[in-house]
Amino acid sequence: MKQTRTFIFTGLFALTLLVSGCATQSQDRIPPAGTAVGTTSDVFRQAARGLQPDCGRFSSGCTCILDGIQTSCALVFACLDSGNCQRVAR
Repeated sequence: MKQTRTFIFTGLFALTLLVSGCATQSQDRIPPAGTAVGTTSDVFRQAARGLQPDCGRFSSGCTCILDGIQTSCALVFACLDSGNCQRVAR
């Protein structure tokens, strides 16, 4: 009985640590629609250009801007997350 309580307590303690670790992460990671970024990465710039035909067909999914090119916020997020982009004023 005592072993079971110890096991449950240890499990709850570990779960508490995991949940608190998730809660302290920045809540502002995904850029909102309209976020504009600049990059020095040709790879991300080329990816944004490659999305242009799709942005023309599905304009609701391309609400962010990378070096003046309208693109998906997922690409902008990936660029920001990798450290290859910096937010700029629109």
